[in-house]
Order: sequence, then C-alpha cells, then structure tokens
Amino acid sequence: MNDVMALSWFDHRRTRELCGGLDIELVPLATPYGGLRRYLVLTVRTVALLARRRPRVLLVQNPSLVLSVLAVALRGALRYRLVVDAHNEAVDPYENRQFCIGALSRWVVRRADLTIVTNRQLAQRVREQRGEPFILPDRIPAAPGGAARTLASGYNVVLIATFAKDEPISAIFDAVRGVQLHLHVTGNPARLPGRVKAAAPANVHFTGFLAEGDYWSLLRSADAIVDLTLKPDCLVCGAYEALALGKPVLLSANAASIELFGDGALYTDNSPGDVRRALDQLRAEQRPQQAAAARKRDELIERWKTSAQALRAALAPVHPSVHRSRPLDAAPEAESRERSP
Repeated sequence: MNDVMALSWFDHRRTRELCGGLDIELVPLATPYGGLRRYLVLTVRTVALLARRRPRVLLVQNPSLVLSVLAVALRGALRYRLVVDAHNEAVDPYENRQFCIGALSRWVVRRADLTIVTNRQLAQRVREQRGEPFILPDRIPAAPGGAARTLASGYNVVLIATFAKDEPISAIFDAVRGVQLHLHVTGNPARLPGRVKAAAPANVHFTGFLAEGDYWSLLRSADAIVDLTLKPDCLVCGAYEALALGKPVLLSANAASIELFGDGALYTDNSPGDVRRALDQLRAEQRPQQAAAARKRDELIERWKTSAQALRAALAPVHPSVHRSRPLDAAPEAESRERSP
C-alpha cells in the first residue's frame, strides 16, 4: 500500500504485526533523549518526515498521545486521511486519568477518520466519543524458531509482566505461595515496588528484561503462560503469544478476552484464591488446554485475514481533500463487527 504510511514513537508488537500483515510501511521514530527533549526532537522529525513524504493516508500508533495530537494538528495542512491504531489507553485511559489526558484522547478519536480498536467494547466507546471505529484484534504473531531452554524440574509457569499499574502482581504472588510450581516473571523488576518484590515467595524467579529470542525461548519452555490485567476489556499481548506457541494460558476474565479467546484459554477474577484455582486447573488439563489453544490459534489467524482485507479496502487512498465529510469507510467496520466475537 504505497500511499499509506504508519508512524510510531515506540515499538509495539501490535502495530508491527498490523503493518506487516497489510504490507504498510512502518516508520518507527526513536531518540535516546527523555522527557520534554524527547517530545521536541520527535515532533521536529515527524513534521519533517510528513512534509517530505506527503502520504495520502497516515496511520499512527496511540499511545503516543502526543504523536496522535500532532497528526491531527498537521492533517489540514498536509491533507492526509488519518487512521489511529488505538490501544486501550488511547480510548479509555487507565494509568493516566488526568482530565487533560482524557480530553485530548477524546479529541483525537473525534478528529481521526478511523480508529482501529481490538474489540466491540472499545468500539462502542469510540462511537460514544463520536469517532468511527474499526474492530481488528491483534494478529497472532509468528513465533521465531529456536530451542526451548531448560527450566527447573517440575511445573513451570511464565508470568508475562511489565509491572504496570494494571497488573495484579501481589495477588499472583499470593496465589503461588506454597504451591509446587516455579513462576518465571518477565520484565524489569526494578519497576516493581520494593515491598512487593521483597514479599515474593521463594518459587518466584525474576528473569529481568529479555531480548526477543530469549523471551520466545522462555515462553516455549513453559508448561503454561499467565498474563493478567485489571483493565476492563483489555486484550493482552501475552494471550496472542501463548496461542502462537499452542501453550495453555490464563487470562483475566474481562468480557473482551472471554469473547475473543473463548475456550482457547482459562480465566480468573484476579483474586489470589481464584488464580490458584485456575493454575491448578491448567495443570490438571494440560493436554486438553494445549489442543484448545492450537485450535483457537488457527481460528484467529483466519479471522484476522478476513478482517484485515476489509481494513485494507478502508485504507485505500481517495482524493486527499475529502476528510470528515463522510466516514473513511463504514461498511468494513460493520463487517468486522459481525465477524468479531
């Protein structure tokens, strides 16, 4: 899609897979600077890039909210159609609940020609904010080749974590305390509050931040994978990664996850007792859960292809003077809604 360009200010698997599946050029802009200097540098580079390239359709990843606001501000002058690949935080802020963040997020939704979201619950919020949604869950990633690593003897579970505010880490640690299993926790443990880390039971092992190959090797070695969130209607990346490997997976019991992944996963209410119950069930049903994960993987791969074709049609560039006079394409969103769980 030569007239469509995607921009991001930080690397995320969802946007990479989306652009790869649709053959869209993705330009990730990065800088070693932090704070205000980071935003200033990336803003200058973004303006220069868009002025030089003049895409007919621009797709931006939100977060970054600053990038999305900039893309809206430049649209009138550079005359592109704007599509926002909106993560949960871009539609329904959880970690940053300040009034100004919410107001800017809603403004971006209203001004974008199309807002891509992962599920019907978020699509409804986009409509309530007077935006135009398109439902497309994440693409099942292609797991890279490589050998599994040797883990401790016994039952090994990988907890996919970044230690963000929405992750019930303390509840998970309480759930595995005294249980005969090894819990391997990914992510940089320096982000974990000291009191929580100090209270981790002896069967919890912090892996630290892993390079891509080492990360997939760890997942491949696990008996089961856990990725939990307190965010409502959030489809976590770890769920797709677990299905890619055909691994039993435990997810939070929000409506969006249950609708999309169905019997391809087990679910918990995030309380310590229920997490422990679900882990016991995963262990007892190892083979059936593996088979269910593999079936769901194949199903979601095919469903993504169908929805992606509809999105490809919606992204087909039209005359750049046409902006909000009509939705970018209402029919593909309706088709996506019918095919979504």
